[in-house]
Amino acid sequence: MLYLDHAATSPLRPEVLDAMDRARSVAWANPSARHEPGRRARGMLEDARERVASILGCSPREVYFVRGGTEANNLAIQGLWRHASQPAAAGGGPGRLVISALEHSSVSEPADALEALGVEVTRLGIHRDGSLSEEALGEALSPHPFLVSIQAVNSVTGLRLPLDPVLSATGARGVPLHIDAVQAIGRIPLPSLEDRPDSPVLMTISGHKLGGPRGSAVLTVPRSLPCRPLLFGGGQERGLRPGTEDVEAALGFATALSIATDARTSEAERLTVLRSGLETRILEAIPTIRVHTSEGPRAPHILHLGVPGLDSELLLAALDMEGVAGSAGSACRSGVPGPGPTLEALYGNEAGGHASLRLSLGWNTTAAEVEEAGERVVSVIRRMLEFEGNERETSVGNPAR
Repeated sequence: MLYLDHAATSPLRPEVLDAMDRARSVAWANPSARHEPGRRARGMLEDARERVASILGCSPREVYFVRGGTEANNLAIQGLWRHASQPAAAGGGPGRLVISALEHSSVSEPADALEALGVEVTRLGIHRDGSLSEEALGEALSPHPFLVSIQAVNSVTGLRLPLDPVLSATGARGVPLHIDAVQAIGRIPLPSLEDRPDSPVLMTISGHKLGGPRGSAVLTVPRSLPCRPLLFGGGQERGLRPGTEDVEAALGFATALSIATDARTSEAERLTVLRSGLETRILEAIPTIRVHTSEGPRAPHILHLGVPGLDSELLLAALDMEGVAGSAGSACRSGVPGPGPTLEALYGNEAGGHASLRLSLGWNTTAAEVEEAGERVVSVIRRMLEFEGNERETSVGNPAR
């Protein structure tokens, strides 16, 4: 099996497994306990927190360990709204939220939920070249929203979203900004999290996209920004995320983050070469395939294709039988019919009539695997297109079908 679905999850790095194995004999105790085993576990947890903070350029007190990117995104959006909505009794309203039209469902669906409660939600359009209307952005930021939330890298197409103008605009107006960096960390440069008291920046990072353990993630929340918990029942993570911390997962997360960020430049160059070679191989063989967002800057690890005349689920099943593991887009939307909200936002009516295929590379993807995958993908698509063509000809020639 050729695994090209790293945007969904990457296999555990050996170094991460080793770090977690070494910690297991020490970190088994509850880090909130006051006895010596608990203190040892607490020490390892705080060591992991300090390593993460050092990499991201923030204070350890601004690093919160949570159980996944979805939880982190929900906590950023709903946690800030819960604080912002508190003055409602004194005349405040339900608030305003700004997101992009390309956000992952863990941002767009919390936005939908808040909208149902009366929150005004503005969804900024992003062009295929990765740009946005700065005039529309300025209008969205006035009147003052409680938060702007935007991906650094779109999880479906790999398009890099325009962080610089958003950072500039939110900074000028003192609006908090949340960056979903799940697909970006370790692959593209990201802004430092140095404290901006007038316009703080939050960031979501997920461990299993980096070769870390599933169920490990971080949300950074500046000390200057009040955020309220979604869960209750304990004082862990300074009261923002109750529940006994998973020390092994935190150490695995810190190890994976360290490896990915240390090697970011060289790994980005390597993955760009592999992705470009795969793209060229497929397009030379089947020129009618569309490369989504090829007009704009893309992350190095994601290639998203639109294959005309085929069904996405059938294409993925055929590739699976041929030993190629890919996806149509975000794993959180697996099995949902249609092109999906991202492609609809980017391509409108042109989004239909194409099978979606996302091929994503990772830390253990080799050049030989990519070359072989390209041959298998081309072979499968050619067979399916030929079959579909024959079916259409037969249907036209035999109206009874």
